[in-house]
Amino acid sequence: MRTGVGSLPHRDLDEAVAFVEATADIPYLPQLPNRNEQESMLVQWGSGIAGAGAEGTSLVRGGTVGDRSEGFAGAAAMLQSLDSTIVKTQTTGPVTIAAALRAGGVNTPELMHVVTQELGRRIRSHLRWIRSESDVHDVVLILDEPALAAVGGGDLPKMARDALTTLQDSIDTGVGLHCCGDTDWGSIAEIGFDWLSWDLGALDEGFFRGVDRIAEALGAGTRLMWGIVPTTPGPLPEIHVLMGRYGTAVANLIVAGAPFEKLKADAWFTPACGLAGLSVSDAEKVADKLLEVVGEVESGW
Repeated sequence: MRTGVGSLPHRDLDEAVAFVEATADIPYLPQLPNRNEQESMLVQWGSGIAGAGAEGTSLVRGGTVGDRSEGFAGAAAMLQSLDSTIVKTQTTGPVTIAAALRAGGVNTPELMHVVTQELGRRIRSHLRWIRSESDVHDVVLILDEPALAAVGGGDLPKMARDALTTLQDSIDTGVGLHCCGDTDWGSIAEIGFDWLSWDLGALDEGFFRGVDRIAEALGAGTRLMWGIVPTTPGPLPEIHVLMGRYGTAVANLIVAGAPFEKLKADAWFTPACGLAGLSVSDAEKVADKLLEVVGEVESGW
């Protein structure tokens, strides 16, 4: 099953919706930062928290908050067209928002707590909006946490773990975590997310060090989103290279005791990250390659 990570390069709402409908088995609510900076991941979810606002696509102390009316235009257009009882959506995670706020000069005491509480409120409002505007019964919500790549093969800080656990516990739908770099996947798996979403090509020490805990989480019900096709500019790898990366990760998880169906039949497949940094034509090439990958998996690879 194919879905997307979130952002798309399109500037036209109808074209973005058509892209999702043509390239995803599980529809997702797109973010269109090239159409309007309010849809960039930090501004869309972090504007107004702890007195910060937008400066371009960044968050800064005293920046412009605005009415955020364009912040979810891509999502709204998708909901108007949606003919499904399931949808995937995504929000910038608390660790990444807090890091961005600190970089933007925000020094509010207990900043992570402030971010976590306000982000939880915004997510719950977002979920109510999705359900009121559609016939969706099943919402999969992914916390996008690129800042966790800074951990690499090290240990997840307790403050980050506590924030992620608190936020997950406050949300009444399936919650997962996406990171487009290597991080402490073992500790993240122990939190008990419903989904782990990763960039397969970035998995390194943080993944291999945590493989036993990841396998245990999969056995307890966690599912995977394999970010298998790179989203960096340039030629895409050949299919045998992508399948080799997938096979290496699968083999390590199976040896650690992960149930095979969680790695294949119950898994979803995605691009490695959002597509907003690509041209529309290159995004289409990524989607074509993803379809090829899923075909390989489903044919009995």
